[in-house]
Amino acid sequence: MEKKPTEILEEEHHIIQLVVGVMAALAEGLDAGKGPDCSILRDLVEFMRMFADKCHHGKEESHLFPLLEAKGVPVTGCPLGILIHEHQSGRKLVMELAEAAEACGKGAPEANERLRASLQGLVNLYPNHIWKEDYLLFPMTNKILSDEEQRELLEKFELVEESIGKGEHHRFVTMAEVLAEQTQRL
Repeated sequence: MEKKPTEILEEEHHIIQLVVGVMAALAEGLDAGKGPDCSILRDLVEFMRMFADKCHHGKEESHLFPLLEAKGVPVTGCPLGILIHEHQSGRKLVMELAEAAEACGKGAPEANERLRASLQGLVNLYPNHIWKEDYLLFPMTNKILSDEEQRELLEKFELVEESIGKGEHHRFVTMAEVLAEQTQRL
C-alpha cells in the first residue's frame, strides 16, 4: 500500500505547524510593538480556512472520525469528542483572526490586541491538538483499521482534495513555506 491515511494527515500537520510558527512570530512582534503585515494576515486566514480546516479537518471529520465511530470508538469524550471540540475552537479563533485582520486593514487601533489574542489562541491550541492526533489517535487508527479500510479512506481523502481544487494542496504548501520565509525576515 502507498502511504497510510494517517501519514498524509501527519504530513499536513507539518505544514500547519509551519504556519503556527508564523503566527507565534507575529504575536511576538505585536508584543514588541511591531505593526502587523496585513497581507500576511490575509494569507494566514485563507490557509487556516482552506488547508487546515476544509482540507485537513475535512478529511478527519467527514471520513476518519465517522469510520472510527463505526468501528466502536465513542464520538463523545476522548479522543474524538475532544478533537472535534478543538476543531470548533480553532474555527472560532480563525474567525476572530479574520475579523481582526480586516480591522487591521482598515487601520483600527484596537485591532492589534484582537489580532494578538486570536494568534496566541491558535498558537496555544494547535501544538497540543496535533500531538493528540499524531501520538494517540493515529496509532490507534492504524491498529483498528484493516488494509482495505485504509485504502478506502485514502480514496475518500482524494475526493476531499478534488473538492478543494486541483493544485490547491500544493498552492497551500507553497504558501506556508513562503509565509515561514517572510516571517524569518521580519
